[in-house]
Amino acid sequence: MSRWHAAFFCNEQFAPGAAVRVAYATDGDDNPWPQRVLERKWRLNATDRRRWGRLRRTEALAALRVLGVNGFAARFLGLPDQKLTAMLMCNCQSALEHLSGIIAHWKPTDLLMPSISDTHPDHSALAVMLRLVLSESFLDPMATGQMTAWSYVVHGRSPAFFDRSGSICQSQREAAIKLRAIRCHTTQLKLSRKRFLAYASRPERLVKLGARDETIADGSIASVFRLRRSLRVALRLSPKAMRVSEPALFVLGRGEAGALRCVTMRVPARSSRVEIRDSASLDHVAGARYYGNAFAGQLTIPLSIFSSVSAIFVKLERRSWFFDEAGWLDIPPAKLQPIPEPQRDEVEANLVTVP
Repeated sequence: MSRWHAAFFCNEQFAPGAAVRVAYATDGDDNPWPQRVLERKWRLNATDRRRWGRLRRTEALAALRVLGVNGFAARFLGLPDQKLTAMLMCNCQSALEHLSGIIAHWKPTDLLMPSISDTHPDHSALAVMLRLVLSESFLDPMATGQMTAWSYVVHGRSPAFFDRSGSICQSQREAAIKLRAIRCHTTQLKLSRKRFLAYASRPERLVKLGARDETIADGSIASVFRLRRSLRVALRLSPKAMRVSEPALFVLGRGEAGALRCVTMRVPARSSRVEIRDSASLDHVAGARYYGNAFAGQLTIPLSIFSSVSAIFVKLERRSWFFDEAGWLDIPPAKLQPIPEPQRDEVEANLVTVP
């Protein structure tokens, strides 16, 4: 559903005749329950999923036509549905190059992208990829004014997004057009009709991304302190929701040689040493320390494997069935300055603070 949010905003809110390009990251082919119900088939194979993906592409093009967007404006990237987080953590370089190529070729004045705060794992992972592309391939186009980037949330109620977002007023006519576009997605209405149709009356909310946006803690991450040599993550874990696995913290960033890498660590139920593993190879890379219990505590993580001049992204994965509890946090580099040695520890603790 994030797709028609972007298309609608571009077509209705920008100047008449403005050129629009809509990119679909995945085909939505790993969508088993609606497919099982509609096709009355329990076991689904790769051929079934490809057929479902083609059907969802057809629905997407029909929705674009309702919104006044020509089908030639659509680009289907065919990335693996429901697997963008795994791709981001393990092997996303080709996807980054593909996204960079699309943006470079189109040269948009305005770019709409998912928010890293979205609780859909694919949406937040795609948001991280796009942030990496914008910061590394386009020499900070938002700072130079060459491009304005906007983020939107489809899933979740993250204060990190909604407290900063602005609402776009819509007329009854615009809401009616949105409703017609949503009705084109018949595969999704079969099991989630009420939820999907409700999107038509929900005002669109956007956050304008800046070159140095303040990072706001989200979900069970209460605060983050990035020091020169370590990262301190304070956690408050709610016992309310049922979780399908124990919490895991992901830290993603560029190494000193420039390669993108991600590490994973499990959050224990008591104070202990924590093993840090490379998310792709599963090799042991370092050790962290956890102080706390199953409901609250602090992780101290060494940052020697990451570049000190690049941003890092942090996510605590606590899935409640399908959706995440929260998305990713974008942590900027620590601000380094000469500090007299006796004062170094005290000043370092305030270099980058995420409340």
